[in-house]
Amino acid sequence: MAKIYERNPDNGEIRSREERRPLKKITTNAQKAISRSEILDEIWAANKHTIDGKWYVSLSDVCAILGEDYVSREK
Repeated sequence: MAKIYERNPDNGEIRSREERRPLKKITTNAQKAISRSEILDEIWAANKHTIDGKWYVSLSDVCAILGEDYVSREK
């Protein structure tokens, strides 16, 4: 942890304290499952391509669903 140095405005004394870091957000297995389920639902709803009777989703569409903004779409 880093130290923070502060000056007391009343008497000018400099004091130090440890930086307080926010607590890590804990996600439960149920929350992870809900997130996974929502992501899979969006992937399932994406445009599909049929090749040899099998359905495929473009990787760029999956990246867009996952929030990868730098993915360039070819349309």
